[in-house]
Amino acid sequence: MLALVSVSSSSLVVRYAASVPAITLAFWRMFLASGMLWSYSINATDSLSPKNRRRVVFAGVFLGLHFVFFFIGVREVSVARATLLANTGPFFTALFAIAVRNPIHKYAFLGLVCSMVGILIVQGSGLDVTSEGFYGSFSSLLSGLCIAITYIFASEIRKNTKNVIYGRSLFLVAAITIAIVAALFRVPLFIFTFEHFCWFLFLGLVPTVLGHNILNYVIKYLTPTAVASVPLGEPIIASILAYFLFSELIPASAYFGAPFIFIGIYLILKNSSDQ
Repeated sequence: MLALVSVSSSSLVVRYAASVPAITLAFWRMFLASGMLWSYSINATDSLSPKNRRRVVFAGVFLGLHFVFFFIGVREVSVARATLLANTGPFFTALFAIAVRNPIHKYAFLGLVCSMVGILIVQGSGLDVTSEGFYGSFSSLLSGLCIAITYIFASEIRKNTKNVIYGRSLFLVAAITIAIVAALFRVPLFIFTFEHFCWFLFLGLVPTVLGHNILNYVIKYLTPTAVASVPLGEPIIASILAYFLFSELIPASAYFGAPFIFIGIYLILKNSSDQ
């Protein structure tokens, strides 16, 4: 629950840093999270094995691309559609599990379908399916694929690697990946105010170190599909936080969709221990 609430807080930062390019936000989020973990573990004697170093590079690149593709999707299509397609990560991990002859439990799959039905109910009013937006939709779908690949690599790395050792390198590679993309598209990374930097620190600490990093921790004990399904509850938690922070009314669709989402997540987690 802590990971879900922490990850959900990231969408609220956009309100306070609306003038900062999304890729810039993503870069500083990853870079500062990496710096925090490196500072915490500076005296650690553990290190990544040669095989896991290569895996971390791939995982970090795909994590960076996850953010890049999602932000491209949000720019091209509605937030609802981009969020829905970016949340397809659990389906990709489930397909991978089936491909390697390690199918997920039938109740876990039922939970996955149940959660996606809930997401459709919550986001349905904003999908705008009649408008053109193939490029943005495809980018958002790639975002879901990239986060799925990240968790698949993580499940292997975390079998014999401490979470802090993995996380500090993962976020650093992701930051470098985002920086390269920013350079290619000429997105400024160092033009911001002190207030913006404070929000960068928040992004690095709360949704990343307390959010994604906790998900990386539990992936040692759960399947990639289970871990990838946790953020499915983000739209509901974000709506609740917005209610208390901004006095925003919670959409009626959230009341109908929330039970499907959380029952689905419960079924997935209950039936997805990694043997």
